[in-house]
This record gives sequence, C-alpha cells and structure tokens, in this order.
Amino acid sequence: MFYKIKTITESAIRQQDLLLNEPIDLSRGEDSPLYGVDGTIDSLTLVSIIVDIEEKIRSQFGVEVHLADTTGLPQSAMPFSTLGTISAHVMSRLSRALDVAGAVPLEIALQAQAI
Repeated sequence: MFYKIKTITESAIRQQDLLLNEPIDLSRGEDSPLYGVDGTIDSLTLVSIIVDIEEKIRSQFGVEVHLADTTGLPQSAMPFSTLGTISAHVMSRLSRALDVAGAVPLEIALQAQAI
C-alpha cells in the first residue's frame, strides 16, 4: 500500500525535474529532504507537486484529497519535509478520504489493482 503511494509521490516529484535547473535529489530514499530547513525545493515547486499528487489520487482512486490542508496536524508536524513524510501524509489523507466516501478500504483497493 505504501509502495503505491510512494510511487505516485515520486512520479509527481520527478515531473518537476523537467522545470528545474537540477533534478530533485531522492538518493536518500524516504529520508530525502524536500521542503523546509534542509529541503531543496521552493514553495512554488511544492505546490506543483501537491497539485499533481492530488490529481493522480483523484484519477486512480476516484476521491478528492486536500494535501495542503494541515488542519488537525500538530504544529510541529512537517508533512512535506522528506519523501517519507509526504508519502505518509498522502496515505493518511487518502485513507481518510476513502473512509468518508464509504469506499473499499485502501488495502483492498490496492490489492485489486494489482490483480
């Protein structure tokens, strides 16, 4: 399940490489810094990545997620700081959106897509 979300997230990040002088470095895997103190992207690039992920989620799962809305997260939360934190944030928002929509649980939906 996390692998599918991470793939969607990485794809959105890689699409930004076409617009940047240097590609975003994801060599540290889930610990790769993206946004914030140690991050390598600016706020405009982050917004583009968020919009792309939201569109991919809508297309693949048929639900709306709002990743920029950090309501309910602790003030110290940094959901966009690394590849791992943004993937976890996406998975959390997707799970919540599927629950609200009364959709099939995320794990079952992902298993069905793999068949």
